[in-house]
Amino acid sequence: MDVERITLRMEPEDVFEMDVFLDENPEFANRSQLIRIALRNYMRRDAQEEETGGLKIQLGDRYIRALAALKENGFADTEAGVVERIVERTLVPRETLEDAAKKAFAAYDMYPGLIEK
Repeated sequence: MDVERITLRMEPEDVFEMDVFLDENPEFANRSQLIRIALRNYMRRDAQEEETGGLKIQLGDRYIRALAALKENGFADTEAGVVERIVERTLVPRETLEDAAKKAFAAYDMYPGLIEK
């Protein structure tokens, strides 16, 4: 495989965090592999957001930890899901949600075979 070598400058704290991550995640062989995979994933995610019209937000550590805690406690499956549920609860009137739930149950009652168990 033909590879090109690049130089990456990082703060010592970032290198330390990367090394701790590598120690905790042995599936990554070394720093280079981690950086390659992280960069590919970042570019793919960014491209997917553009394609889907997703909203990219940047939050402080306190909020990121709160989202992670809500996810871990079952509020949603992902941090993005946590944000979606919070936005829904904040912006969508309760009556609208209740009406949607009633319609969903009515549809199930009318066509129970459409929804797999």
